[in-house]
Amino acid sequence: MIDFDALLTAYISFLLFILGTVIGSFLNVLIYRLPTGMSFQKGRSFCPSCRHELTWKDLFPLFSWVFLRGKCRYCKEKISKRYPIVELLTGTLYVLAYLFLAGGDCFSGLNLSLLGWCTALSALVVISFVDFEHQIIPDSMWITIFAGGVFVVLGEVAAGKFKWESLVGRVIGIFAVSFVFFLIGVISKGRAMGGGDVKLMAAAGFVLGWKAVILSLFLGAFAGVIYSIFSRIIRKTEMRGVVPFGPFLAIGIAVTMFVGDRIIEYYISFIK
Repeated sequence: MIDFDALLTAYISFLLFILGTVIGSFLNVLIYRLPTGMSFQKGRSFCPSCRHELTWKDLFPLFSWVFLRGKCRYCKEKISKRYPIVELLTGTLYVLAYLFLAGGDCFSGLNLSLLGWCTALSALVVISFVDFEHQIIPDSMWITIFAGGVFVVLGEVAAGKFKWESLVGRVIGIFAVSFVFFLIGVISKGRAMGGGDVKLMAAAGFVLGWKAVILSLFLGAFAGVIYSIFSRIIRKTEMRGVVPFGPFLAIGIAVTMFVGDRIIEYYISFIK
């Protein structure tokens, strides 16, 4: 017997993946333009190498990069692999958010909470790439994450799942990690912790709540340590310069969104 609900859920997941790749294409614009101060609201997309304006056939998410074999149609310079990676990553995250965060049961998974999770995840993608390359976290992105948290709360209200205890936990979460980061930044005069990290964790605290945002910090730190170890092994030299913390915090936040509750439950059951 055909399970029409499962087929519909799979079809919606496919459409969300396509939507995610399209949004990912826009995120690539943000990743390129925000650090330089360029407006993302005006001007058509162009090749970063030859500055030639791109047409519709150059801008199909994923497919254009594959068909062009990773090279500009006009100047033949290589196109960064970041472009298809961001598009693929965003599409995948949207599907996962639908299936595991918003219910993922046919049309019931298409709700305000899904909009909130996808909004926050999109901002985390931008933060990861911008901070890794430029060591900055644009204010617009942590504000976007906070807005995503508002949509998640509104989704809970609309679904009749809202609890005051959860909202209180979110408010406490704003300060649970960000206040510690703020103190570290003040004591180190900005050398050990930047203001962008403080704002990021404040916004993440509202989305996740105080328990989960603390977990995200540990997961992010763990991801950073693993990256440092492998980088040192691969390069066979000691790491030099500043290693941005934002991308690893973003990884910790995203992982916590999907499996944070399970990790916390397992930890509580383990220590009892």
